[in-house]
Amino acid sequence: MDRAEQLAVLSGVAADQWGLVTTAQAKNLGLGGVQLKRLVEAGLLENVGRGVYALSAAGMPRHLEIKVAWLRLQAGIPAWERRPGDRDSGVVSHASACQLHGLGDIPAPDVEISVPRRRTTTDPFVRLRTARLDATDITVVDGLPVTTVLRTIVDLLRVKADGGHVGGVIADAERRDLVDVGALADAVQPHTRKYGLSPAATGQQLLDHLVGQAGRTLHSQEVARAGAEGVAAGKELAALESSAALARLFDAGTLGVVLTQYADALQPLRDAMRGEAYASVLQEIAAQQAGIRTALTSTMAHLVPALQAVPKVTPPPTAGRFDASGLRDALQQALAHDGVAPAWKAASLAPRPQRMLWKATVPSVMTNHSADAPGPTRRRSPDHVTAADEDSMDTEKRSTGAEEDPPSG
Repeated sequence: MDRAEQLAVLSGVAADQWGLVTTAQAKNLGLGGVQLKRLVEAGLLENVGRGVYALSAAGMPRHLEIKVAWLRLQAGIPAWERRPGDRDSGVVSHASACQLHGLGDIPAPDVEISVPRRRTTTDPFVRLRTARLDATDITVVDGLPVTTVLRTIVDLLRVKADGGHVGGVIADAERRDLVDVGALADAVQPHTRKYGLSPAATGQQLLDHLVGQAGRTLHSQEVARAGAEGVAAGKELAALESSAALARLFDAGTLGVVLTQYADALQPLRDAMRGEAYASVLQEIAAQQAGIRTALTSTMAHLVPALQAVPKVTPPPTAGRFDASGLRDALQQALAHDGVAPAWKAASLAPRPQRMLWKATVPSVMTNHSADAPGPTRRRSPDHVTAADEDSMDTEKRSTGAEEDPPSG
């Protein structure tokens, strides 16, 4: 095979291994050490570890040292054929797992890999740890089998890693929602004594202790504390009930201090609520509130003049039989030209609310009419009743169905 064919054969394997290929894999493909050396001299391959090469055209992958060490565990087997439960398999763990998960700033001078049986290695910067892992303890990051975040933290506590570094890992994992804090607290409780706590201490107390050593706080604790401080500040302001107390505060120049403390207490809560988890909910609530205010303003602006116009077009109940449909028609007519929503136009009132509405509006209208009259209005005595008045009374009686009482005696 010429160089182009050799490179094509190696690329078929390296394409699914981050651009890397081992000497054992190349041998299985028919390429010996001499051919690999010539490809390196030609600049087509680069030796990145003992028995591991990288295709120059593919570029260098991230976490190169971890991937080289993992490939060397089963050098002759392609990455896609390896199974985490195999006898010679390995899973990236401990500080190296933190690097792959992007958690904390824990130092990782060696590549740490957990293997199911006791093994040794001659690689100076690779550390193999014997551990039995369940399938639930393993995940995949960037194509590599890695211990889960929860198992990684427990492994760090088991080997008594620095508490401050572990606390940073815990804080990052909780803030990114990569671990269930309750489940983690149960899993780490057996390690409380290693970090100076009482054996009776809870797992949550150990988590708080480690996060505190890192100078960090859990996100859930920040939200809870901010809410508690806001409530306390609100109660403090509510205690200032009398205007005299407020005046004293204002005169003493301390009101501004109290308000500033209240705003500072609410700041962490506002910061916590700015996340993507709450932004859409708050925007939707604000939009609904704006719609409600607009609807109420528009409705009341048209409804009040309409109610004031009702007595002008509706006869009073004392004029005869009270016609509920007349009031409804008058209300609809008054609203018809004001652009009120159809729901208002179609509304009808029961008799009792109609009478209550009349009592609430007629007195003010009658008072206005009396004030506009040219002179005092006198009630006419029965001696002043005219023939037209008698005809009007007869018509009223007929409309109400009332009958005259028969003469007595």
